[in-house]
Amino acid sequence: TQVALNKFNELYNRVKSGGTLLGKSFKDLFDEWKVHYPQVSNESQPKYVEWSIKRVGNYPLTFFVEEKKNPKVDSLTQIDFEEYWIYRRNHSTKNGEPFVPSNNTLRKECTLLNVMFSYAFERGYLLKEFRIKIPPANKDVRRPAFSKTDYRKLVTGMRKRVREGWGANARDRFYLQQFVLILANCGVRLGELRNLTWGGIEREQYDEEDTMVRVILNISGKTGIREVVCNKGTEVFFMRLYDHRKEELNAHLSTDSFVFCHRDGKPLGSMRKGFDNLLKDLNLTFDSMGRKRTLYSLRHTYATFRLSEEVSPYLLSKQMGTSVDMLEKHYGQVVNRLVATQITKTRTRHNVKVSEKVYPF
Repeated sequence: TQVALNKFNELYNRVKSGGTLLGKSFKDLFDEWKVHYPQVSNESQPKYVEWSIKRVGNYPLTFFVEEKKNPKVDSLTQIDFEEYWIYRRNHSTKNGEPFVPSNNTLRKECTLLNVMFSYAFERGYLLKEFRIKIPPANKDVRRPAFSKTDYRKLVTGMRKRVREGWGANARDRFYLQQFVLILANCGVRLGELRNLTWGGIEREQYDEEDTMVRVILNISGKTGIREVVCNKGTEVFFMRLYDHRKEELNAHLSTDSFVFCHRDGKPLGSMRKGFDNLLKDLNLTFDSMGRKRTLYSLRHTYATFRLSEEVSPYLLSKQMGTSVDMLEKHYGQVVNRLVATQITKTRTRHNVKVSEKVYPF
């Protein structure tokens, strides 16, 4: 009897708060709406209808089904969609590169979601028509990176996790560790590093006594083929990977084999889940501005560190396969400091008397 009463109260409260007894999940609603929408759409071009369905079936469906565990649509609130807009800005990619979608793009997406929820209201899946609010403009285009303190914490934490790993888990942690360290020391894109083969790596000595080593990667990326010079010490990470794989196969590696691979030699896919778990364990998921860090944050960390060390933005843009304009857009605060440093350099030093006046700079 108590179970029945509890169920009654649950259903009563759902209806009272604007829900419905029909209860449709987000995925079920989408599957039904994508069949209905082409039949009633006013769009004259079928390709636009198809584009609209794909738009809702991409980021919104992924977020609400995978991240929010496919909730009933009558349980969703504006707060759920505010979480979605944050997710959308932090997980959007274009040609394999992360980017922040424009507010106009998000407005179009918001309009399509409202169309789908109007359909839910018409079908009785919602007792009240729910209008999703258009997200506010996001003017901060700076990308999440690691500060030097947080990066040291990341490196230390990875070392400890690898030591504590076992079996297949230990291999995954080891490969993730090297992937992170190499990304942070050369600034290539994720796909560029995943597709790197041993034949694409050159190692050269660059001092008179042949004691200093420099690793150069021949990268095939979206801007064509380019040479990428790694930071000093990066050769150690490649040596670790080679030795590990050589022991696994009990043989030397062919030049066309992938650097980052499964036991069967196939290239590794996404490491996002492992990296997200690593950041969560180390309390490094978000930067100081509350932005969610991803593996791409290591590319941004590389750019930030190199710019802060007064590397020319022009040379850095060639190294990273991007443009100076993109560096200025996403790392403008660092570029501006670098320019200020360069233009205030002088050949002579002048003795300046210490003033008793106090200035806020």
